Amino acid sequence: MNLKTFLLAGLLSSLLLASCTLPQDLLPPTPGFPIPTMPPATDTASPTLTPPPTETLLPSTPTPLPILPTETLPPTETLSPSPTLSPTPFTFPTISFKTNANCRLGPSTNYNQLTNFLTNRSTTAEGRNRDSSWLWVKTSAGNCWVSAATIKDPIDFSFLPIISFTSLPEAPSRLNVVEIVCAGRISVTLRWPDVIGETGYRIYRNGIQLAEIKADATEYTDFPPLAAEYLYEIESFNDVGVSVRYGQFVQGCKK
Repeated sequence: MNLKTFLLAGLLSSLLLASCTLPQDLLPPTPGFPIPTMPPATDTASPTLTPPPTETLLPSTPTPLPILPTETLPPTETLSPSPTLSPTPFTFPTISFKTNANCRLGPSTNYNQLTNFLTNRSTTAEGRNRDSSWLWVKTSAGNCWVSAATIKDPIDFSFLPIISFTSLPEAPSRLNVVEIVCAGRISVTLRWPDVIGETGYRIYRNGIQLAEIKADATEYTDFPPLAAEYLYEIESFNDVGVSVRYGQFVQGCKK
């Protein structure tokens, strides 16, 4: 067998093997056998699917809630109005004097005198100072202050109201001698610090008032007679009274 014959035989064998793998409708007909006729394809109707009936939801019946018992509130307490307390009737005591008494604008002998009471005269006490040493009494000229030491048969007056009063002016704290002139006309010059609440000042020499000076003044010059010593005093005053006096001894020009 030559090479050409061998190659031809191999080609035929390959063709035979390939024909065996083709589908039947693609194979060439075999001589002498009729070609089978396939019935035409008929579209078979797909079965109609009937949807399941839709479930109809019935309205839910609410479950009745149990009825709770209603709480009965206790009756509200009605407050009775507080009784109105009537003030206890108060009677000011009547007092009489065992001696003549000055009635002043404040509870001190430094206050100016408004009027006076004679022995055995009576009036009504309507107030007091803090320690009850002075009483605020009624007069035709208005209320004023009398010393409790002038009252006949005094009692405990602490039940009377405490009455306020106008303060006295401050007293000067010192009185200084600025200058003494002995040659020719004798003169003594005095000086003091100003105080609060005064209307003015009064200057005294040996108990005799020399001058009344306006408020805020702080100096005064006196022309005394020849003497070995002088006692000078000063006090401040206002509309209701005077302060305590401040005194100073001064060496005179007489040797």
